[in-house]
Amino acid sequence: MPDDHWFSVRGSEIAYLIDGDEGSVQGTLTLSMFSPALEPHLAAGRIYSYGSFYTRTFYGDRTDVVLVFDLDSALPIKEIEIPPKSAGIGHSGMIGLIEDRFIGVWNITPAMSVSVVDTADDRFVGEISTPGCAGVYPVDAGFLMACGDGRVQYVRLDSVGEEVDRLRSDVFFTVSDDPVFDYAVPTPDGWMFMSLEGQVYEVAVKDGAVNVSEPWSINPPDEEGAADLNGVPIDPDDHWRISGRQAFAYNAKTNLLVTLMHEGGGQETFEDPGTQVWAFSTKTRRRAYVLELDEETKGVSVELTADADPLLIIAPAEGGELLIHDGVSSRLLRTMPEINASLVQRLE
Repeated sequence: MPDDHWFSVRGSEIAYLIDGDEGSVQGTLTLSMFSPALEPHLAAGRIYSYGSFYTRTFYGDRTDVVLVFDLDSALPIKEIEIPPKSAGIGHSGMIGLIEDRFIGVWNITPAMSVSVVDTADDRFVGEISTPGCAGVYPVDAGFLMACGDGRVQYVRLDSVGEEVDRLRSDVFFTVSDDPVFDYAVPTPDGWMFMSLEGQVYEVAVKDGAVNVSEPWSINPPDEEGAADLNGVPIDPDDHWRISGRQAFAYNAKTNLLVTLMHEGGGQETFEDPGTQVWAFSTKTRRRAYVLELDEETKGVSVELTADADPLLIIAPAEGGELLIHDGVSSRLLRTMPEINASLVQRLE
């Protein structure tokens, strides 16, 4: 059984299961070339993913399936066919496990929807139309999605996986000015979203409403003499931007938020590789440290393990090496140059 410091990284059609303490590959999962993420269910001994397969590899008749892997052997044990609409791009927010039973897969054709699979009897339940909304972020018996009208919506499922109702938050961002990423990270009460300009929001579903916190900014304060948590003076770094395919990560046990950053450019550069990692305390809302990444180690994806002594994992731009750091101190623990992968996920 994987422990707290195991994680997965995906490269091409392979996902590697890695023991971060040893820096060793413990297994590989064979996916499709259009499988952006995994969804572990460790208590059930399964790992889920999804993918698209073409009869001529890159063209021909298309079949989309939810892939079911045995955790111990890393072998595929089942496939559950879903409509050929799944998003073959993105990050871990494209698939979600709801109440340890239902798998939601985000679709884009370009119409947006979510396919629901019941893992209790391995069957496709149905498709839920979600126009203009992206992601599958499980909360209780449903899931959250970020929407293009500046809101987050919550879709609640019944006991058989069909939609019961949906709730929508108030408008809290404007796509034309400062959109949020469609990627989010889990918090004890819900999910954390970030905007391209560095505003941090926490979203929770409570008492029949979708609640969005007041935002705070990761950009350093402008007052003279401001310092980080180590007492090191910091400048107003307003020209730095969040970047990468999976640009931020959060560890609730240490109140640690990390972001990949690059200098210069407009909002359109949000997927550029990061040349620094910024770490913050979500309790004080101040920057704790800056980790420099050089040309060989600049990152496109970042993750923190979920335990009280977290690892910071940085997946490199093409041709780089996987970096494993101590999340709290930023100390480099080990590298894995043989792993060519761009997306990293904790296994929990």
